[in-house]
Amino acid sequence: MVSLTMCIPLSAEPSVVFAKEQPAHSEVQAVAGASATLSCEVAQAQTEVTWYKDGKKLSSSSKVRVEATGRGRRLVVQQAGKADAGEYSCEAGGQKVSFRLDVTGQSWRRTLS
Repeated sequence: MVSLTMCIPLSAEPSVVFAKEQPAHSEVQAVAGASATLSCEVAQAQTEVTWYKDGKKLSSSSKVRVEATGRGRRLVVQQAGKADAGEYSCEAGGQKVSFRLDVTGQSWRRTLS
């Protein structure tokens, strides 16, 4: 009797870059003048990610701040304005998590006496 065993190499499986608990696409609302935070979680703490807005690579500046803490990755848009609205993505290892940022008008508060 001859038995055949199939071996599947581990490298054939795609590597998991992002944590599975998060949605692949998120809608984020921000109020004009406030900061907006987009965040994703990677599977390995050492994973480097690249942030994009409307297909253009972003880097830390006075307008946007890129943060990494443990497995969390965040993009903070300072004082969001209408020009900051758009499609953002956090990309690593050929995979990505996408965000749609909508910026609404100034908020106002009514004080009750």
